[in-house]
Amino acid sequence: MSTKKSYLTTKRCLLTAITAASLIVFFLYGFFIEPRKVRLKTVEIRNKAMASTLKDLKIVQLSDLHIGNNASIPINRTLEILNELKPDLILLTGDYVDWNGSKQAYGNAITFLSQLNAPLGVYAVMGDSDYSFSRKSCGFCHEEGSTLPPTQHQVRFLRNAKAVVKIGGKELSIIGMGTDSNHASGLNEVNSILTDIDTPAIVLSHFSPVYYNINAEENVIVLSGDTHGGQIFLPEFIWKVIRRKPDTEHKYGLYQNKNKSLYVTSGIGTSDIPFRLGMPPEVVLFEFTE
Repeated sequence: MSTKKSYLTTKRCLLTAITAASLIVFFLYGFFIEPRKVRLKTVEIRNKAMASTLKDLKIVQLSDLHIGNNASIPINRTLEILNELKPDLILLTGDYVDWNGSKQAYGNAITFLSQLNAPLGVYAVMGDSDYSFSRKSCGFCHEEGSTLPPTQHQVRFLRNAKAVVKIGGKELSIIGMGTDSNHASGLNEVNSILTDIDTPAIVLSHFSPVYYNINAEENVIVLSGDTHGGQIFLPEFIWKVIRRKPDTEHKYGLYQNKNKSLYVTSGIGTSDIPFRLGMPPEVVLFEFTE
C-alpha cells in the first residue's frame, strides 16, 4: 500500500511540475516571443472587377501599431518586411500610438510614418487611440500650428473622404472613414461617396462594424483593425460571451458576401497587456484574383 501511495504521490508531483512548466513556457512565449514574430500574411480576394485593376500589384495593410516611447522589435520587423516586399500601395487602418501616448510616442509614430513610401501612395485613417492625446493627433494630418500638409511624412489621411488612384488606364477609389462614421452624419457622407463611384473601391475603417452599414454590395473591400484578433486565440463562442469588442461576428480574418468583402487584421502591436498567443502580429498582403 505504501508503495502504491508513493507512486501516486510521485505521479501527482510530476503532473504538477509538467503543468507548471507548461504555464511558464506559455507565459514566456506569449509575452516575449509571439508579440515580436511579425509575419507577412497573404490574403486572396476573388473579385473579377477588382482583379482587372489590381492584379499583380502588391497592396499592403498595416494596423494597430500602438507605438510607445521606446524602440520596438515588432515595428522594426514591420519595416524590414516592407523594405523586402516593396509594396505598390500601403493602406493603414489606425491606432498608431498607445492609448494616452506621450509626446515622444506621437513623435515615434510620425517617424515610423516617415519611413513609409510606395509608388501608388500611402493612405490612412485614424483610430480611437490616435485621438487620445487630441492636441498631438493633429500632427498626423498637418504641420503643427498650420493647416498645411505635414512635411515629415507622405501619408495621406482620409476622413469621410475619397482619393482616386490611377493604375494604368483604370482607377481605384480609396475611401477613408473617420472614427465618427458610425454616427449618422459621417456614415451618410461615406455612403454618398460610394453611391457616386463606379470603380472598384477599398474602404479604410478602423472599426469593423461599419461593414454592416455601408450601402455597397459589389466590388468593395473594407479593411479594418481595432480587434487585434483578440490577441489570444479562443473559440468564437467565448468572444461572443465576453463581448470585448462591439462586432463579435467579425473579430479576425476575411469575410465575403458576394463581391463585398471585409478583412479584419490582427494588427502589429498590442493593447491592455503586451501578450499574444495563437494570434501573431501581421503585415497583410492582398492578392486580387478572378
